[in-house]
Amino acid sequence: MNTSDDRDNEGSNSGDHHGLPHWTEQGTGEVPRVPADSSEGIDTWTSLSSGPKWADDSDSGDAREGGSNLQATPKRVDLTIGGDPSSEDFFSYEQSKSLPEVTDSIIAEGKKTRRGARGGGDLLTRIATGVVLGGVAILCLAISKLLTLLLIAVVLLAASAEFFGSLRKVGYQPATLLGMVSVVALPLSVYWRGEGAIGLVLFLSLVAGILWYLLGIGGARPVPNLAVVILGIVYIGVLGSFGVLLLDHSEGRGLLLAAILLAAGYDIGGYFIGRALGRSPLTEVSPNKTIEGLIGGAISTVGVSVLISLFNVGPFDGNPFGFSDALIVGIVVAFIAPIGDLAESLIKRDLRIKDMGSILPGHGGVLDRCDALLFVLPSVYFMVRVLA
Repeated sequence: MNTSDDRDNEGSNSGDHHGLPHWTEQGTGEVPRVPADSSEGIDTWTSLSSGPKWADDSDSGDAREGGSNLQATPKRVDLTIGGDPSSEDFFSYEQSKSLPEVTDSIIAEGKKTRRGARGGGDLLTRIATGVVLGGVAILCLAISKLLTLLLIAVVLLAASAEFFGSLRKVGYQPATLLGMVSVVALPLSVYWRGEGAIGLVLFLSLVAGILWYLLGIGGARPVPNLAVVILGIVYIGVLGSFGVLLLDHSEGRGLLLAAILLAAGYDIGGYFIGRALGRSPLTEVSPNKTIEGLIGGAISTVGVSVLISLFNVGPFDGNPFGFSDALIVGIVVAFIAPIGDLAESLIKRDLRIKDMGSILPGHGGVLDRCDALLFVLPSVYFMVRVLA
């Protein structure tokens, strides 16, 4: 039988002796200790049991004194525009109210507003303002295309001023001057060079916007600020320029008048039918709008398209477009106009503002009045190209 000495001799003979008891022997109960003459003190090892040290801990300096070569954790970069940077985090999600509470409050707000609207309010002011606006547009169309072009440019300029001004109120720093110049340049260049000028103006606007922030004119946060500038240029300038493209048609003034009447038909029908019959909220984005108002606006739009054909407005007199063409355009506009209306409501809801402006009594701002029309103009333009 082999003894422990024999096993030690065997381990020694085989070159495997390492100064520790053989695995078959009973444990000694001893624990490893750092040699007294070691250059590393016991504190260096025991400090590992205290857990990791973070850069914002009050005793983080002790970890660095312990020999850690890790750099301090970089400070969090706040990515919030127009919020409280001390309470918001890029990776956090905090909802102060539950979804049912938010939905209930929005529905209650819409019901309260609709009750106030049924009481009368500024209805007469709203009607009077609408009549004046319609009269100015018809007068410009009747006089000349050039005067109509100037009217379009002025309307788009005012709408862009409201848009960029609203962005500044909530903390954005858009290149307002660049955005407004680009918005005005779009209809003028389209009138001069046609549809191809849109791409050129957009390219130059992007280049100028990048230089704006590269040179430090626009301050910090170029990505969100330049993004909202491009949004404003496309949303207002590009969509509004389709009115000039309609104007450039051989039946341009009639087509532009038809587009304005269709958009007005949706707004008027949706407003009055929503006031009279509105009970079911359409969306939390706009608590004042109802499903009944949406249906009423769609029916009203189609009805206006029928009247356009019957009264021979523009080219919808059978030459080159007949009743069926006018009806198709009306159906398309009835679908597109609510999207344009809700698009601006979505922006206002995100910015937490009620109106983009207050220049038009009873209507709010210019952009508030032209939100559906901005989507109707390109819809009519492309439908005319398809049906021609």
